[in-house]
Amino acid sequence: MNDIYVPRFAFEITEEQQKRVNALMGGYGLRKAIFSKILDEVLDIIEAHGGMAIGILMSDVVPLKEVIPTMKEVSSYKRVKPKKEKRDG
Repeated sequence: MNDIYVPRFAFEITEEQQKRVNALMGGYGLRKAIFSKILDEVLDIIEAHGGMAIGILMSDVVPLKEVIPTMKEVSSYKRVKPKKEKRDG
């Protein structure tokens, strides 16, 4: 048994996506560097805005190229998880 655990994030892609990624991004290191940053950004958006962010990310209403600027604008309105207030006693 291997004592070194390396978490992974995997999902299915189309054959066309596979051809494109193979042509544009050769090695694992490049893919990991790019998609790790994208995953962090998506998780930050969902953490801050909850279901609303998931709905926007999954919908065809907002092009994905505009999602992050849109979420930045939305963040000025309301956070899903309000900051905890300190209570006496």
